[in-house]
Amino acid sequence: MDCSTSSVTSKEIIKRKIKILETVEDIQERRDQVLGRYQRFKEEAKEKRSLLEDSKRFQYFKRDADELESWILEKLQTASDESYKDPTNLQAKIQKHQAFEAEVTAHSNAIVSLSATGGEMINQGHFAAKVITHRLDELHRLWELLLSKLTEKGLKLQQALVLQQFNRQCDEVMFWINDKEAFVTSDEMGQDLEHVEVLQRKFDEFQKEMASQEFRVQEVTKQADKLVSENHPEHEIIIRRRTIDRLQFDVPVNCKL
Repeated sequence: MDCSTSSVTSKEIIKRKIKILETVEDIQERRDQVLGRYQRFKEEAKEKRSLLEDSKRFQYFKRDADELESWILEKLQTASDESYKDPTNLQAKIQKHQAFEAEVTAHSNAIVSLSATGGEMINQGHFAAKVITHRLDELHRLWELLLSKLTEKGLKLQQALVLQQFNRQCDEVMFWINDKEAFVTSDEMGQDLEHVEVLQRKFDEFQKEMASQEFRVQEVTKQADKLVSENHPEHEIIIRRRTIDRLQFDVPVNCKL
């Protein structure tokens, strides 16, 4: 085939593929095609940007949720310990627990803020709405558990302190009884008038002390009744201690009166 013939043929083929815009209508149609495609392209770009923004918001939410969950789990360990079972330094433990409660209360804005952010994303139809809902539900469950453990530990610390104070009062009464028991139960009644008068004066002094101790015993009894009525976890021990102390106070004293 002749080279010049081949060249002409190729040009004719290319020419046929290119639409010749011969009329105004053709030009307007082509313009509309370009504008329409460009508009769709802009909308696709806008949608892409929106999806990226939603993805970014979700990653921020996920990061904050992870940090909050780690913080709650860490505090749950502290709130769940049983330091109240060790009666040493209870006042210091209570003060430390009160500071701990204040720290948790101050951190409550974190879950409030995260809930607001997550709720807004859910209401806007975020693509991860189900995941966000589940995550918020779990965080609220852990938060409520933390608050419950805080309250429970605070109560048990107070109960331990009250029991310690009750036992101290009992011990003081028992110490006084043991100190005076030898005098009260002694068979010594005096060998002569002078000796009897000396013993009588001692007994008069003892009765004055006993009146003071009677008030302390009544206070112990009232405190024990209060703890039992409040269903203190050690109420059985308290009842037994109250009964023994009352008997030991009454018997040695009354046996000589």
